[in-house]
Amino acid sequence: MLSNQFQVSLPNELIPFIHQMKEGKTTDEKVTLYVAIGMFLSKHVTLAKAAELAQKNIWEFVGILKALGIPWGEYPKINVYWMI
Repeated sequence: MLSNQFQVSLPNELIPFIHQMKEGKTTDEKVTLYVAIGMFLSKHVTLAKAAELAQKNIWEFVGILKALGIPWGEYPKINVYWMI
């Protein structure tokens, strides 16, 4: 996958929180993962796309979401009317 890389400046107040994140080995991995999670949660990308952006397979990504207590599967409510 081709990607453009660029640098982002983060407020110093975020740094301790980023370092506390268990997922990801490097700061770049941690930030990339949490950006992908945020994009998934805000419904800007699908689950599959978020996993791809996070550079994880879909089941690794789902495992991370589960570990964080984030629901990953939404099912529409189906109205069932019983006919008598």
